[in-house]
Amino acid sequence: MKPNNMKETILATSTKLMAKKGIKNTSLADIAKEVGISKGTLYYHYSSKDDIICDMAEMHLKVITNALIECLQNAGFHSTTEEFISVVLNKIADIENHGRIHMYLICEAITGNEVLKERFKIKYIEWRKALELEIKNGTRFKDDSYPISFLMISIVDGLVVQSLLKTEKLPYGEISRFLIDKLK
Repeated sequence: MKPNNMKETILATSTKLMAKKGIKNTSLADIAKEVGISKGTLYYHYSSKDDIICDMAEMHLKVITNALIECLQNAGFHSTTEEFISVVLNKIADIENHGRIHMYLICEAITGNEVLKERFKIKYIEWRKALELEIKNGTRFKDDSYPISFLMISIVDGLVVQSLLKTEKLPYGEISRFLIDKLK
């Protein structure tokens, strides 16, 4: 394999393992074994578990950002408030598939991984600004792009937590109707 492909394989495998077992319960030995390489080869590509976690966080936030930007582009200028909210909430429901790793990464950052915490701070700001720019340039909500960008991130984080707890089925339709009524 080319070095980039091996690094991508290590990252994909690490993400899968950590989503299944948790970050703290996944060792570098587990990752090397699952990839089918020696720990030495793993260390050639990643000098520490934190390096893997940081790359994983970067990749993960990029996936979520791109999904929401695509959603906003699909909503566009000509969407009604109802269509806009429906498209956004449907995309957030799709993002739930990344929810477990999203929460593991946030918990890791909050509970003491200072390197990851600093990277998350930077990435969350970039994420919010990218959403704000897309809202401003691509939707009719441009005057409210700043607060809407914060709201979208809060909705993603909140719905991911609720989804992972699995206490109730999330009522996306009712949430949409409520927001539409309030934004009229």
